[in-house]
This record gives sequence, structure tokens and C-alpha cells, in this order.
Amino acid sequence: MEEVKKKKTYRNFTRSEKAIVHAYVELMQKNKKITVTDIVNTADLNRSTFYAHFKTADDVREKIQTDVINELFGSINKNAIKSVLEDPYDIMNHVREFIEDDEEMYKMLLNTDGADKFLKRLRDIVIEKCMRDASEASYISDKESFEMNLRLFIGGYVSVIEDWAAGSIGMSLKKCTEIMSESIKICIQKYVKR
Repeated sequence: MEEVKKKKTYRNFTRSEKAIVHAYVELMQKNKKITVTDIVNTADLNRSTFYAHFKTADDVREKIQTDVINELFGSINKNAIKSVLEDPYDIMNHVREFIEDDEEMYKMLLNTDGADKFLKRLRDIVIEKCMRDASEASYISDKESFEMNLRLFIGGYVSVIEDWAAGSIGMSLKKCTEIMSESIKICIQKYVKR
């Protein structure tokens, strides 16, 4: 009986946190300073529920960004850089699935004024991680050319995701991922020693 109560409490906690995050993203669309009052009114929750999860409205934005970055780094860390370079589809598909798991929220998030700063931060962190791993890799033949191509591909994929979220691309994110990963695979192979 106690176990069932804990599961229900956890589900309620998770549901209310998700409602807070969604409300924050929805309010970002209005391009104004977001307050705790705005969030609780939009999420139809009380203030005590908000404060059970967050201290400030800015903490919600930080959580969103941290969750995205942690998810991506978990995926990057699970895959050896060499296997990612030989076939980037798995990691790119993981990113796609992560976005599509909460597609509506990420489309709203990626269509706000602050999205460009977040996407640049995300892009820079991924590039830094890949370059750190690549700097120790003996299987990359030309590290300078590799870095320029890596920047091009990661920036390009981020741009495609941003355009897809804005409705500028008339195909599914899955199809975009398939096309881009194949292009990256073909180009990057000239830098990977076998």
C-alpha cells in the first residue's frame, strides 16, 4: 500500500514539474519577463507546488537547458567518438527522439527570442566535447580540417532543427536526420583513419 502511494506521489510531482516547464515555455512566446505568478496561473497550479520544484522563474529556464545538455552529453558519452564519426546516425537520431518525445514544447522553446543563445551554447558545448575527445584520438588524420567540418556539421544540424521547429522545412525531423547523418558520414570519413 505504501509503495503505491509513493508511486502516485512521484507521478504527481513529475506531472506538476512538467506543467511548470510547459507553462514557462508557453510564456516565453510572449517575450516578456516571466514571473512565478505568470507560471502558476498558466500551469493552473498553486505557488506552493511551484516552490516544491523551483526557487525562481529563472530556475525553470536553467532546468530546461540543463536537462537538454545532460541528455545530449549522456548520449555522446555512451558512444565512443570514433563510432560516432564512422556513423553519426545513432547519436543524431537520439537527439531527434529526445526532441520528438516532447515535440510541442521544444518547438515552442526553439521559436523564442532566447533560443539562439541557448542553441549557440549547446552547439559550443558539443563541439568542445567532441574536440577534446578528438584531440586524444590517433585515428583522426587532419585535426584542423576535422574541427572545421565538425563545426559545420554540428552548426548545420542545429540550424536544421531550428528551421524544422519554425516550420520552414517541409519534411519530418527523422528524414532530415537521415539525410544529414548520411552526408556527414560521407564527408567526415576522409578524416578518420581505419
